[in-house]
Parts: sequence; structure tokens; C-alpha cells
Amino acid sequence: MAELYDVAINTLTKAGFTQYEVSNFARNGAESRHNCNYWNGGQYIGIGPGAHGRFVRAGENQMNREARIQTLEPDIWMAEVESFGHATRKAVRQTSLDILQEMILLGLRTSTGITEDRWQQFSDSSSLQSVFCDSGNLNQFIQNGLLQFDGQTLKATTRGLAVIDSILPELIVALQNYYQKHSLLGNDS
Repeated sequence: MAELYDVAINTLTKAGFTQYEVSNFARNGAESRHNCNYWNGGQYIGIGPGAHGRFVRAGENQMNREARIQTLEPDIWMAEVESFGHATRKAVRQTSLDILQEMILLGLRTSTGITEDRWQQFSDSSSLQSVFCDSGNLNQFIQNGLLQFDGQTLKATTRGLAVIDSILPELIVALQNYYQKHSLLGNDS
């Protein structure tokens, strides 16, 4: 499978495409703005059976972001929309830890990675450096040529993108450990 992935990357690169996410390529700046919005932690509204959304309600600050899930079954979804005006099955306020975990899971799938500026939009008191500087795993990933970190941007290398799903859990654990160590888990409920 890895060999086929490498062949696809090489073939697309030779044809003038640039890899901008694990499984997405584009030419001449034609990246999918829709998908980039997800990967960059943007807001989106999920409409339809089983849809998910992440957004800040009008008039609230960025730290009051909600995750919403719509009813899964189409017939029940339609009946709820007709009866209640919506079919939101679950709405949960996301903590900064929730948002930062999603940022790691989605942002590191992209060729641009996660910037300190973007991190600071959702972090209460941490920086990329403070969270990951003591992570032996991060240093190992950097030494193995899978990740790059210059103090301002954390991103996967081309080799790292191919195995990003095996890297992400360790970075999530490092973030959770940082929050637990600094007693931040209860501070943004």
C-alpha cells in the first residue's frame, strides 16, 4: 500500500500537482476551500441526516465553540425538522482541549501544518513549544524525518504525511498530558 501511495505522489507531482493534504492534490492554487476549512479548524454548519458542525454562535467569542450532530436517520431527521425547525441531536460546547486536539488531528494532515498564530486562537495559555518541547516522541519524529518544527510551525514532512495516522495519537497524548500536568482540564468548562 505504501508503495502505491508513493507512486501516486510521484505521478501527480510530475503532472504538476501539489500535495496539500494526505490524500489531496491540486494545481495552480485550486485547493478545495471547503475541505481546507475543515483541516484549518474553520467553522462549518452541518445540515442533513448525520451531519456534524463546528461553529461559534453569533455574538459569542471564539472560545465558545459548539460541536453539533444531526439526527442520523433521514425520515426521523425530516420529522424533527418539520416539528422543531431543526434536527440537532447533540450540541456540546468544545473545550480548548477539544479544539486543539481536533487541530492536531486535522491540521497535521495538511502540508502547511499548524502555526503558532492559529494555535493561539484557541489555546488558553499554551504554545506549541510549551506543549511539545518536552515530548520525546516529537523529537524522535523530527529526528526520523517525519515532522518538522521551527518554533512557529509544526508540520509533517512528505514522509510523515504517509504515516501521519500513526504519529497523531502520540501527539494527542502529549497534549493531554500537558493539560493534565498544568491542571487546565477543568479551567475551560
